[in-house]
Amino acid sequence: MKGTSTPIVAAALAVALLSPAGAATAAPGSFQHSWTVTAGEPDTLATGLVGPLRVAVGRGNTAYVSQNFGGQLTSVDRNGALATLVDEPGIEVGGVSTHHGEVYFTESVGTNPGDLRPLATTVKVIEKGKVRVLADLAALETANNYDEGTTYGFKDLPARCAAKLPPELAPELLPHPGDINSHPYATAVSNSGRYVYVADAGANAVFTIDTRSNTVTATVLEPVPTLITAELVASISVGLKPSLPECLVGETFIAEPVPTDIEIGPDGLLYLTTLQGSPEDPTLGTVRRLDPATGTEEVITSGLTTSTGLALDRRGNIFVAELYANRISIIPAGTNRAAPLLEAVLPADVEIDGKYLYATTNAVPSDFEEPNGPEAPGDPEAPSGALVRAPLDYSRQ
Repeated sequence: MKGTSTPIVAAALAVALLSPAGAATAAPGSFQHSWTVTAGEPDTLATGLVGPLRVAVGRGNTAYVSQNFGGQLTSVDRNGALATLVDEPGIEVGGVSTHHGEVYFTESVGTNPGDLRPLATTVKVIEKGKVRVLADLAALETANNYDEGTTYGFKDLPARCAAKLPPELAPELLPHPGDINSHPYATAVSNSGRYVYVADAGANAVFTIDTRSNTVTATVLEPVPTLITAELVASISVGLKPSLPECLVGETFIAEPVPTDIEIGPDGLLYLTTLQGSPEDPTLGTVRRLDPATGTEEVITSGLTTSTGLALDRRGNIFVAELYANRISIIPAGTNRAAPLLEAVLPADVEIDGKYLYATTNAVPSDFEEPNGPEAPGDPEAPSGALVRAPLDYSRQ
């Protein structure tokens, strides 16, 4: 969701209108579906984390966790020993990934009150213990506003119906162009290490950083036209005063695509979890596949509940963290349907390392309440975020 100064979870977890739950347009790649995957009982590697929204696993089974709300990047070794790599109080540290011992991450500073323009969003890398800036995405978005040419909102809404919209939501529901905003949420690094891909939840785009030529290009994600149903109107109207008018049923809404994670699949294509901009409904997340060379994208699976993180194994299975469903699901290779794999409390991200699944849990601070979603459990005074690891079992069908 764009135009917000709240932390990334308030931006990236604000979801709304998409195609009907469970719909899909493409199977994930050409992998053969010949394995059944089950997850064992998870072990807890670290606790007391503050908003652990991203995790990556690197050499020696060392995990790197972003404590987004704590302004820290933390390493967790295979024995559970923690070390602080980045400590930036008041700055959101996130978007962590790793490649050949180097650790990539993002930093975000919010906007000034009443000003939608981002103050600073950067992509950085830790190389041999030193931090280097790779790109200033806020400056690029401010100069280019990459999705300015995209029109969001209801398409051809009759004036009589438009007049009945809740005043606080009207600017987001009526036709409007993309505004200037940047909020990088996740990164992925190509096998060669040359390209760093960044999912930007504010710009509604995927940035490609060429570390050899020091150039940055942007691919704006495609919004999904949605035919509004009575069920969607009723769901999104929960807590709204006044509620959405019934005249919206049958109309078409063009929602902002909000990328929440990005990974490179074994086929060399980019895979993303996405949510949608306001108004909010936490049950309509998607997994998309994007060809970085052509910009061609397609929806693999929709109808996911706050899909905030994903990972792929070498067989092409896709694992998805569904935050407010309290589960990690799997989309088996060659299929487009998600099935529950592992129960977890508020999982924000998932990674696969060999035959182990890593996940961040209790990832949303307990005093944060998602609109139309459950309140996070626990003591708001005590950070409860955790990193867990579960063994995976592969058996042939």
